[in-house]
Amino acid sequence: MNNSISNRIGSNIAIGIVVYFPEKNIIDKIKLAEESGFMLYIFDNSPNISLTRDFCLKLKNCKYITCGKNVGLGFAISSVCSQAYYDFYSALLFFDQDTNFNSDTLSFIKSFYARNTKLEISYSAIVFNSKKFEKNQKVDYSEIKDVLMAISSGSLFFLKNLEILNWHNINYFVDCVDYEFCLNSNNHHFKIGEFSSTPGFDHQTGQADEKYSFFGIDLFMRKYSKKRLFDYISASFKLFIQSIKTMNFKFANAIFRSLVIYIYFQIVIRIVKIYK
Repeated sequence: MNNSISNRIGSNIAIGIVVYFPEKNIIDKIKLAEESGFMLYIFDNSPNISLTRDFCLKLKNCKYITCGKNVGLGFAISSVCSQAYYDFYSALLFFDQDTNFNSDTLSFIKSFYARNTKLEISYSAIVFNSKKFEKNQKVDYSEIKDVLMAISSGSLFFLKNLEILNWHNINYFVDCVDYEFCLNSNNHHFKIGEFSSTPGFDHQTGQADEKYSFFGIDLFMRKYSKKRLFDYISASFKLFIQSIKTMNFKFANAIFRSLVIYIYFQIVIRIVKIYK
């Protein structure tokens, strides 16, 4: 075994990013992560666009992966996580291409992991965001909230536990990939944690959501195409059935509630756009 690899066992974090027709700023994100000392695993679902490939092949600490076509998120996330695991990394920090982060984000998560390695015993992932972040606040590294459902971007995956879970489900193309992972974790008695005071983390700006105000409350929503709407409903229903089959009624209730909220806001946004 290569000494440089064996020295990483049980200690370092890799970073995984899945791209699909990314904006040019993806280069800045990849460059920042590599310069911050992380090994990168980049899965390209649009390899005919050479932007990501050409840049990644110039980097020393970067593995560029593709299947030559768009194989979806389930396959892609499974690939970057398993590749990192078999390169002897114990954790992988995953970002989607639209999530923004800076050097403070990466430094903080690395420090968080060093202080909380025992979380690997009972958690499959810790999801980082900045919902409660306040500048100059005193950080409590133990302030973790257990959640039933969470998105993938910003997740620190504990790879030995993902190997037990048989990685992400490749039968989920885009919609509900993250929620299926949460159900699988829950069924295997692994917890999902959320840490909401992460510096420099921004999952909102890069999204295509528009701001709408209802009774003084600002909501960010996006009108999805009929195909995407159908895909989400289909994936959610599939996950609901899977929850029932595994007798995880708590999760079945959660995914049904999520689906109802999703449909409700898709109806609302269509009505609003008529009068806007």
